[in-house]
Amino acid sequence: MTVPPEELRLAADFPPATRESWRESALAVLRKSGIETDDPERALSATTYDGLTVRPLYDAADAPGAPDASGVPGRAPYVRGDRPLPGWDVRQRHAVADPDAVLADLENGVTSLWLAVGREAIPVAELPRVLAGVYLDLAPVVLDAGAETAAAAEALFALAAERGTPVRGNLGADPIGLAARTGGAPTWGWPSSRRPGARPVTRGCGR
Repeated sequence: MTVPPEELRLAADFPPATRESWRESALAVLRKSGIETDDPERALSATTYDGLTVRPLYDAADAPGAPDASGVPGRAPYVRGDRPLPGWDVRQRHAVADPDAVLADLENGVTSLWLAVGREAIPVAELPRVLAGVYLDLAPVVLDAGAETAAAAEALFALAAERGTPVRGNLGADPIGLAARTGGAPTWGWPSSRRPGARPVTRGCGR
């Protein structure tokens, strides 16, 4: 059943949330707990190990307004850096060669893929099928392939080259960690498509 837009009231029947209404509610709870105070912010504040005071409530009134204040990352006066924050990354791990599950996750809020690749996970040969409907230049792909990292990287680069598109993400290469877990030294080489002097087929394969 389709509800007309004029009937979608959602939170319209609730009173607006204000700092004063929060203070009243907080005071009522504190008094029930036997704490008598007229300043709920101070009563509920906490001090960190570094001596910083963390208050229980912040709103727009607490935002800095002076021109030389902290401001927004990537905007003047750039006191918080010259680049905007990247935002949240919702990354889903997949260890089964199921392209339908991969696409379903991307269509429902997942923003990057974490693919476990190997004998007991997604076979290297299955990577093209698993990523068949994935836009590699939009959804970052992170590999977790252990000893098969080089082969998985080759497969990922080859798929990107075949499509003529860059690929985002990283290869998850951790030779020291792998050696610590397995007791051996991995014999990885440069994937042929990424050897020095080779024409790169992808961009953005760092973090």
